[in-house]
Amino acid sequence: MTKTNDILLIRPDGSGYEMLYPDGSVQKTKEKPLAFLDRRCLLLGSSANGRMESFRSVLGVKQKAAVLVSELKGEIWFPTLSMKAPECVWLNYREILSVSSSGRNTSLVRFFSGMTAEINVDIRTIRLQMKRCRAYLEKISENQKNV
Repeated sequence: MTKTNDILLIRPDGSGYEMLYPDGSVQKTKEKPLAFLDRRCLLLGSSANGRMESFRSVLGVKQKAAVLVSELKGEIWFPTLSMKAPECVWLNYREILSVSSSGRNTSLVRFFSGMTAEINVDIRTIRLQMKRCRAYLEKISENQKNV
């Protein structure tokens, strides 16, 4: 059984994937990140594909669509690269405190729990994804008020 509360990130580890938790523990899994997120979305009445389609439609973007798992919790996950890239890392937006550059095409993500993770992607990519997540959450909140 996979713990699902407050997972910080899901990243490839060579033989599958690992999920990093706020206490530093890691859980190994063979389940692909998108399958995991889809399962979580289905529990709350949607699908990962539907969530990505909404993200693309609301923001007018085509690449690296985020997956909103829970509006109530503001749980939204974004990929750092193309979802087809084997080195793609998925980050839980609501758990991120800050991001800084830690070298060429490498970023250090600091989470609210105090944990950090080095991600092999340029800081601009992570900042853009975070900006998109924030804009998406704001737009759907606004849309819900106008329905």
